[in-house]
Amino acid sequence: MGTRWLTALLVAGLAAGGGYYFWQQRSSATLDVQTVAATRSDVRRIVSTSGTVRALGTVEIGSQLSGNIGELNADFSSEVKQGQVLARIEPSTFATRVREEEAGVAIAKANVALQEASVARAESNLHKTELDLARAAELVRKGVGAQAVLDTTTAAQQSATADLAIAKAQVENAKATLEQRQATLDSARIDLERTYIRSPIDGVVIERTVEAGQTVAASMTAPKLFTIARDLAHVQIEAQVDEADIGQVTSDNAVTFTVDAYPDVTFKGKVEQIRLAPIALNNVVTYTVVIAADNPLGRLLPGMTANVEIVTGEHKDVVVVPNEALRFQPRGPAQAALARDGWSTGAVLAPAGDRGARLLEKLRIQLELGEEELGKISTALEAEFAAIKNAGPPGAGAAQEDMREQARMRIAKVLRAVLTPEKYKKYEEMARQRPGGRRRATLWTYEDGAFWPHEVRLGLADGSVTEVAEGLAEGAQVVVRVREAAP
Repeated sequence: MGTRWLTALLVAGLAAGGGYYFWQQRSSATLDVQTVAATRSDVRRIVSTSGTVRALGTVEIGSQLSGNIGELNADFSSEVKQGQVLARIEPSTFATRVREEEAGVAIAKANVALQEASVARAESNLHKTELDLARAAELVRKGVGAQAVLDTTTAAQQSATADLAIAKAQVENAKATLEQRQATLDSARIDLERTYIRSPIDGVVIERTVEAGQTVAASMTAPKLFTIARDLAHVQIEAQVDEADIGQVTSDNAVTFTVDAYPDVTFKGKVEQIRLAPIALNNVVTYTVVIAADNPLGRLLPGMTANVEIVTGEHKDVVVVPNEALRFQPRGPAQAALARDGWSTGAVLAPAGDRGARLLEKLRIQLELGEEELGKISTALEAEFAAIKNAGPPGAGAAQEDMREQARMRIAKVLRAVLTPEKYKKYEEMARQRPGGRRRATLWTYEDGAFWPHEVRLGLADGSVTEVAEGLAEGAQVVVRVREAAP
């Protein structure tokens, strides 16, 4: 039993010794640290998508009549003007109907004249019966006339009155018939005019679906004959943007795009409309973004696929670092070289005095400060930035951030006391406009054989670099990769 325990202890000791030796070898390994300088550059944040080129407006032109296409005056890509005749349906049937209705109107007019003549005759007959009635009544009054004659003339007068009423009614009926026939004639003339297929707008024919001699049948719906695009000097692109990116897109965002027909030409446009109706396909939700673009040379044709880049943000001449630097974290042998006694204050970080000077300069320009005001706040700014620096290295934790926030609050208090109410209100507006949602990150530099962390605030990013808005000066050598050097 004693021998077994002795053997086990010996094996454990050898394992521990080997592990310690291996750890020492790893910790003393020579590291190949690759760094890249933080430089100034322009950063553009883009949303990439694709869409279809469309005309600003298209009109489908059809026929309200059925018949054969007798004339065809427009073809694909023909430029047309409003009112121009594009085609004509063979008009003989409709012209014959017009002549028939014109004859019907002439008959109706003659009938009106005939009925008006009947009225005149009935009026004359009524006048004669009224005279006869008057004479008969006078003779009866004098006692020389018979009552039977008076009764007869009275009946004749009443009959003549009824005949006149009938004649006038027949005139009204004839006039109504004339109006009816006139309306029918107008309808026939409208149909004859509709045999001309005219363009309702100025534009370009982008589709023609008929040939000369073809029969079109207009029953429930008008058959489509032409499609005309309005003003191809200006086009629009309907692009689909993923729901994850739509929040970055706003109206008037600048847009660049290409089409396969001209791969070396970059076209420009701007976001004109964001449609709120979602489109869900295979559990992917997108929104339609309408992009307006000029097309003076007519190279963009309806239906082309555009490869779109929507510029959702652009900062010029800012400090940037490669995206690889944001992904670096000291691991393995590099962990043994972490700086533990302080942080770099050389050219890597912007010194507190530099930050105070930059803020003073910004306040002087934007708030139009005088020398007296600058003198009053300069000392306070230096003290508060010193407090921020004394808070320790970025990344030290919540306590450090609290100290920084307290220093900022004291700076605001000093400015409130020094500045006029109007200038302080302007300062508050400046503070609100500062990007408050910037991401925090830790970048690493390698100095004197140690890795130094620097907490920074990030701005815009593209596919290769990211803007460093705060916490890193131009020229800083940031670590992007560490490898163990070959022995």
